[in-house]
Amino acid sequence: MRETQPASDIRFLKKVSLFFAFLEKYFRYEVRGLKRIPSDRCLVVMNHGIVPFHGFLLAKKIFDTRGIRARGLGAEFLFRIPGVREFFLKGGAVNASPQNAKKLLLQDQIVMLAPGGIYEALIAKEGLRRIPWERRKGFVKIAVETKTPIVPTYCKGINGVYLNSYFLLKPRIKLLEKTRFSLPIFFGLGFFPFPRKLVHLVGRPVRITRKKGESRKAQIDRIHRKVLNAVARLAKTGSIN
Repeated sequence: MRETQPASDIRFLKKVSLFFAFLEKYFRYEVRGLKRIPSDRCLVVMNHGIVPFHGFLLAKKIFDTRGIRARGLGAEFLFRIPGVREFFLKGGAVNASPQNAKKLLLQDQIVMLAPGGIYEALIAKEGLRRIPWERRKGFVKIAVETKTPIVPTYCKGINGVYLNSYFLLKPRIKLLEKTRFSLPIFFGLGFFPFPRKLVHLVGRPVRITRKKGESRKAQIDRIHRKVLNAVARLAKTGSIN
């Protein structure tokens, strides 16, 4: 099966590796439980933050330790902006459509996703540990259809790398609901983030096995609750135990 988008460009990754190595040190980025991420087909889900630096850094960590290029799913608008589009495509990311996700997973790849997307970016603020995925079941449906385990993760500190403004938040959320596009209003050291320590916690994979006599809807609802509970537990305890 052919991919909707090409795999990551090794030469490009080498060019940007110094920048991400700098970010890794800048944020004192740490992953706990990395071995829980399988080396083949899995869907790694994480909180979003305002800018998901931790997603890039987790992909770098997986590549550095295993030589595996994890594939990210990004918001559609990113692939409409010249320059930004090329950056993401060469890095191995694709538009976060169900079709792209399924194709990558059926190729036994590690796929990374922040289900909260732009909405989570709009409400992110330091100290917020709520996981706003109550209505986000699409990733579970894809995991069930492709028989893919879901790896819950949570990055401590990512909500504090910028100061997020709630100015006109409700109108911006309504805009997102109508157009699927909106932007957070944020600032740090200019546009550069604050040097918060980032600790990325990896939970145990959630299997998608269907119980005897269970309907597909009940299966999806049960797994969805299990994933949300796992991410919420990581956020609350700050521990992978």
